[in-house]
Amino acid sequence: MITRFATLTSRLSVLFAFLLALAACGGGGGGGGGGGFLPDDGADDDAYFLTLTLLDINGDSTNTVTSTMPGTLQVKVTRKSRNGQVITDALVSATTDIGTLSPATSLSDSNGIATFELTAEDELGAGAISVSVTNEDGLTTEATFNFQITAPGLRLGHFDGNAFIENEIGVNPSGNLAYRGSAELVIDIVDEDGNRVDSAESIVITSDCLATGDSTLEPAPPLETSTGNVRTTYTASRCSGTDELTATIDDGDGVAFASITIGSPQANSLTFVSAEPNLIVLKGTGGGPSRQESAVVTFQVIDGDNNPLPDVEVDFSLTTEIGGLSLTPQSAISNEEGLVEVTLRSGDVATVVRVIATVAGADGSGNQSTVSDVLTVSTGLPDQNSISVSVRGGFVVENGFTMDGIERCITVRMADKFNNPVPDGTSAIFTTEYGTIDPSCVTGTSSGERVASSNSCSDLDSPIPGECTVLWTSGEPRYPTLDRNLNNIRTIDNPEGYDCPSHNGSTGPCPDDLGPVRGGRSTILVTAIGEESFIDRNGNGVMDEDEQDLFSNMPEAFIDHNEDGIFNPAAANCENSNSLACVSGFEETFVDFNNDNRYNSNNFPARYNGLLCPVEGDGVWCSRDLINVRDQTVLILSYDDGSGWDFLLTRNERVEQETREGSEYTVYVSDIFNNKPAAGSTIRVEAGGGCEIISETSFTVPASASYGAFGFPLVTDGDGSSGTVNLTLEPEGEAAPYTESFTCVSFAPPDPNSPVP
Repeated sequence: MITRFATLTSRLSVLFAFLLALAACGGGGGGGGGGGFLPDDGADDDAYFLTLTLLDINGDSTNTVTSTMPGTLQVKVTRKSRNGQVITDALVSATTDIGTLSPATSLSDSNGIATFELTAEDELGAGAISVSVTNEDGLTTEATFNFQITAPGLRLGHFDGNAFIENEIGVNPSGNLAYRGSAELVIDIVDEDGNRVDSAESIVITSDCLATGDSTLEPAPPLETSTGNVRTTYTASRCSGTDELTATIDDGDGVAFASITIGSPQANSLTFVSAEPNLIVLKGTGGGPSRQESAVVTFQVIDGDNNPLPDVEVDFSLTTEIGGLSLTPQSAISNEEGLVEVTLRSGDVATVVRVIATVAGADGSGNQSTVSDVLTVSTGLPDQNSISVSVRGGFVVENGFTMDGIERCITVRMADKFNNPVPDGTSAIFTTEYGTIDPSCVTGTSSGERVASSNSCSDLDSPIPGECTVLWTSGEPRYPTLDRNLNNIRTIDNPEGYDCPSHNGSTGPCPDDLGPVRGGRSTILVTAIGEESFIDRNGNGVMDEDEQDLFSNMPEAFIDHNEDGIFNPAAANCENSNSLACVSGFEETFVDFNNDNRYNSNNFPARYNGLLCPVEGDGVWCSRDLINVRDQTVLILSYDDGSGWDFLLTRNERVEQETREGSEYTVYVSDIFNNKPAAGSTIRVEAGGGCEIISETSFTVPASASYGAFGFPLVTDGDGSSGTVNLTLEPEGEAAPYTESFTCVSFAPPDPNSPVP
């Protein structure tokens, strides 16, 4: 056992320390146990002596630390020898060449002991601690301690409540398994302190029946985890008798075992049939067909020839009853088809659970059991950090500013606090700044009303669980409603207020943001009824009182026209302000979730809002009221009418009108609103006359919703005669190509017949 090994190691360490201390007394250096150097100037009668001991977290002597198990260095200061008078308040200094010592200096206590903490870092290997102390006469005593940093040892087992059972695989159900039955295997990985690890680990499970294929695991090994816990379903498809299982961990010494006794083919057997639905919501939070608080779990009783057995009593139990999970009935009699049903009712704690079915073996072999698939009990509501919206087809809409009917597919994905997909039937609501968009879609059930008839996203008409899609199309409006915003739209051909940090031009494409009001950028907002996100520090599935500050408070949702993250109409600094930030956000609107006709920041007081607030905490440290969870994205309406494009040539942040041989240039291209071309647009660079292009001659614009023009490098050469650089943008979509030319200057090569000066 590990405990016995640790005791033996401790004893060896103490012996090793004692021997090294004896060697040190003759003036040698301290080793594993530590010994002090004595000054050799003849005046050492009152010199201090140092005894070094490294202790592990159990207080045992050691010479090894790991990243999960630090050590405590004790330095005992005595006069002249190990057994001399203890020295109090001596200033002891310590350094190490690997790992970290804290503090750097320490005073000896009433027992003459100064204490330091030694912690390991990522580096592995052996090192030495150097310790020194100076007595009242200025004589310095030094000592060293050799130690090593090793990789932490990991252990396998499983938790039974709060108790960790080492070297044992958890098996549910724990009794005999029915022929062709299934059991859940649970394995936990802990560090030296008995805490689940959070590093990436891999576990392999082997047995005779698994090796022959007579039993299977789902999921199959290797079982990857970064939470310190793995679960898999063992199914005895053709195996009977006793199967010995062994679990091992990659890159570690941990091992765990289990014996599963499987009924013979002649005995009554149980098989899991179905669980409908496999996700139910917390007690008291259901409503409608998509938010059920109970599930019907079905098993079948069969004989050795796979024939259904009627009139057999089956008992039911749960792998956990946390939060008040319950079963009705506790037992049932199989019908003519051998089927039995049991209803699982949710509790008030989110968890995963399996139903265990048990039947007496017909051949007297004892009870046989099997388990259902995993059922999930959750809020069923999306939480704020688990909603996202994506765009299919690229953020820049080709011809979006000049043509109606250009399409983009907008998909929302939602999950609950436990990152399980929300139930089918969860509604998402959409709104946008410019163009038109379907008003809503329903996860796993129906996408937006125009999706099926679109050319772009008809294949997304049947949404999968947790997501759905709507259609956005270009069309009016394309400009702000109010003149104060319309007149302040930034363009690349208006020098008034133009400021480009990347070059000195007063007009033209700029790779930076020209600032609000920005033309052709349409915000899309999606909202759904859900709850705020919080950190469940103790993992019990609810917002506890000591977790009341571990959440992200959300104001009411709003459509953010100027993309600054602030609802400007309600911002205090925007009252009577004509700043562009305030002007550009003046037309923003919010979603009045509580129907009080005013924008709420929800911070008076700021409390967690969600169904994971326990009943006793509602209105005290949290609230069971819900919120609008939300996300947004931006579409860029490209101004592709042929006259809306421009190229700008720069060198070292200066605008240029020509290229010169050997110099490096950057070319920027954008539409009139400084937006880059649509994803997939290509740019061709060609030379004319005596010019030659020695940089790349073709570029493809990537998908991006970032501000600013698209830039690419340009370097030219030539034969000394005049020439041109011809730049051609071929926009994605139906827009015509746009070409612009610059003069190319090169230098004639030297005349080989000219005399050498």
